[in-house]
Amino acid sequence: MGSISSFIRSALGVPMFVGVFALVACSGSEPPPLAERFVAAADAPGSQLDPVEKRETATDVDELVATFSQHMVDADRDEMSALFEDAGFEEAGTEVRFYGQTHSPEAAHVFSSFYILGSDDGATEVHDWLTADSKKPCPESCATVVSDVDVAGIPDASGVRRLTTAEAIEAAGTSEQIPRDDYWVAFTVGSTVYTVGLAGPPGSVTEQQAVEIASTYHDRLSSS
Repeated sequence: MGSISSFIRSALGVPMFVGVFALVACSGSEPPPLAERFVAAADAPGSQLDPVEKRETATDVDELVATFSQHMVDADRDEMSALFEDAGFEEAGTEVRFYGQTHSPEAAHVFSSFYILGSDDGATEVHDWLTADSKKPCPESCATVVSDVDVAGIPDASGVRRLTTAEAIEAAGTSEQIPRDDYWVAFTVGSTVYTVGLAGPPGSVTEQQAVEIASTYHDRLSSS
C-alpha cells in the first residue's frame, strides 16, 4: 500500500479521502497542538499508527488541493480551490491508524483529518462541501451504495456510509473493486472542521463503532 489514496481507490474504485467524520467546537476556540488534532489510541482503542500511510499536511490552498483532492470522491479542483480561499484556509492534515498486530491493507483502518479555516462560517461551508462530496456517486460505474449515518450525539455533525459488497461487485461487473464498508463523520469545533472515517472489509467494522470513535474524538476536541 503506497498511499492513502491508493488504499481507498482499491477499496471503492474512486479516490476518496475517508476521511472522515467532521466536528465543530465552541466559537473562537483555538485548535489543539498538531499531534492532538488526529484520532488517538484513546479515541479508537486497539488501533495504532499506520506504518505505511504517513501523516500529510498542507499550509496553503494549492498544496491542499494537490494533496487532499485525490482522497475525495469526485472533487472539482477549481471549485475546491475557490471554496477554501473564500473560507480563509490556514492549515489541514490527515493521519491513519489501523487495527491488529500486523499491518495489512485488508485490516480495518481509522482515518482522521482537520481543516482550519478563517471563521466559524468558513468552517460550516467547508463541512457542508465535504459532506456533499462524500455522498456523490462514483465518478465511474461502481458497486458502492451510499447512505446516511445517524450521529445525533454530535452537534451539527454529518455521517455517510459507503458499502461495497462482493455480491454487488459481481452484479455490477466492477472486478477492480474490493468489498469494503466505509463510515465517515464530519463536525466542526469553532473554525476547524474535523473528520473521521472507519473502513474495513464488510463485517469488520460497524456503525456503532464508528459513531463511538467520532463521539469520543469530538468530546476531546471540544473540551480542549
